[in-house]
Amino acid sequence: MTPRDLYPPIEPFDVRKVPVDTRHTLYVEQSGKRDGVPVVFLHGGPGAAWSPHIRRFFDPDHYRLIAFDQRGTWRSTPHGELTDNTTPHLIGDIEKLREMFAIDRWIVFGGSWGSTLAIAYAEAHPERCRGVVLRGISLGLGVENNWSFHQSRWIRPEPWEALVASIPLDERDDLTGAIARRIMNPDPAIHEPVIDGWMKQAEALGQSRQPDLDFTEDAPDAPGDDLVCARISIHYYTNHIFLEPDSLLTNAHRLRGLPGVIIHGMDDFNTPLANAYDLHVAWPDADYRPIPNAGHDAFDRNIRLALIEAMERFKTL
Repeated sequence: MTPRDLYPPIEPFDVRKVPVDTRHTLYVEQSGKRDGVPVVFLHGGPGAAWSPHIRRFFDPDHYRLIAFDQRGTWRSTPHGELTDNTTPHLIGDIEKLREMFAIDRWIVFGGSWGSTLAIAYAEAHPERCRGVVLRGISLGLGVENNWSFHQSRWIRPEPWEALVASIPLDERDDLTGAIARRIMNPDPAIHEPVIDGWMKQAEALGQSRQPDLDFTEDAPDAPGDDLVCARISIHYYTNHIFLEPDSLLTNAHRLRGLPGVIIHGMDDFNTPLANAYDLHVAWPDADYRPIPNAGHDAFDRNIRLALIEAMERFKTL
């Protein structure tokens, strides 16, 4: 039997701007079935725009999808704002949206940085989760930064060289700090070369293994999106994602009893497969799905089929 692939494109039935404090206002949309099983979608980055094609993972006759731009990201305002932009703030925002939409419990769905946020939210509010679907697991560990900024040269030397090209040799012992200082520098002559290299490296490490879909009209770019994404990302990762070190694995016992799926490409060069395995060991209730011939991209053929299969099975929750 051929696995179920993406549902046809749909438009949201509700779009709104939601103030979550005196500074930040979030772009929020709903799509699918108005009285369907609620799902909250948590996008990656931190700070990245997301494709409208994510709506196609969910049966529109069964699921009610709530998706939003996290603080400072894309259509949320102020664009690129870092003040009061932390993981605990984002967890609070998710709760505000759940309460605003009068949802008792929902399915939490997140990939890459979205998986980090999904785990953190589910550990903080397990009683509000029907289940959790994760893809491309990122745990906010120091080893992930070390991989991105130091070790990835071993498999993707050209984009790594582009990333560090403007960093003097005598600053490369603290490459993370040197990159962060340049990304945050207001002078375009200083931050633009690093951000250009940052994006090239991210694209190289996140490449699809089976890019058989052409989404050339994905999320339209907002002015300065690359700069915003890089600054929000470095803001989080140089602050240990604003959580205690290793807290996501340490607190995984709070997920016990929750249905979950952990989907991770075996050729994912962006986030290590060990993250997914270690999370599964700490949370044995979750279905651990290492996916062969698949990378980090949610739309990589084998990844998207696994995500859709998970959502089809979750119809029986």
